Amino acid sequence: MTFSGRVENISHMRGLLVSFEGRSPNLGDTIRVKGGKVLGRVDTVLGPVDSGLVHVFPILRGVEVERAIGSPVEIAPRKSGNKRTHGEAKGREKYQRGRSGKPRGQVNRARNGGGRKKREGTNRNSGPRGGRGQKSNGRGARRHSRGRGRR
Repeated sequence: MTFSGRVENISHMRGLLVSFEGRSPNLGDTIRVKGGKVLGRVDTVLGPVDSGLVHVFPILRGVEVERAIGSPVEIAPRKSGNKRTHGEAKGREKYQRGRSGKPRGQVNRARNGGGRKKREGTNRNSGPRGGRGQKSNGRGARRHSRGRGRR
């Protein structure tokens, strides 16, 4: 059963109160007049389960709330501009996984024989800071650690 409703009244915030049948809409869903103009977004679902109301707020610019009373409404379909291709990760996730799909740490450990590979050549711990990164406070404890501290 899908959402279908009718605008009942104007709320105290100049939003719209919509009675509905079927499943309740999700918060943030866009509500529009059936097949037509978008009214606004779902702010709250109020009332008892059998006769609830949806508060639609904020109302889009140009919508006259007085003229919307009595109009049948529906949930507007979502915009499809954010589709991803199968297997493509969003944001930082694609950089945190190797070709096999496993997190990079697991891939490297399996490839290097389970241990950490020692570097040959220059000493990375030389320099003015002595190898202490910003996550260290110089006392052997990590700065943002949630552990017990020094043991």
